Amino acid sequence: MKTIKFNDDYEKIHGQTSAVLFGIKVISKNEMSKELIDYDTLKKDGSRYDLKNGDYFQLFFIGNLNIPFSTFRKINYENSSYWGCFGEKFNIEIVSDKKVKKDSLPCKV
Repeated sequence: MKTIKFNDDYEKIHGQTSAVLFGIKVISKNEMSKELIDYDTLKKDGSRYDLKNGDYFQLFFIGNLNIPFSTFRKINYENSSYWGCFGEKFNIEIVSDKKVKKDSLPCKV
């Protein structure tokens, strides 16, 4: 099974351990509302991830507890492969206090 990694435990995940990708939207940080950024970046410890300026894929998932969530991934070659993953299940991996390492492409384009 494929894996989507997070650099910390985020509120939006609600402790879910797997999720199915059901949508992708292209969005620039300057198009994001404060509310969207607050939702996306809030960690369980109350701190926030510093979302950099730029263009992103907003990935939409339904988790194993049937709670939907989204996450942003920078637009680049590796992340463009998510377009080939609609309907596929991902394990959710929290890689706390470590930089998230890039794995092989998650799906075929």
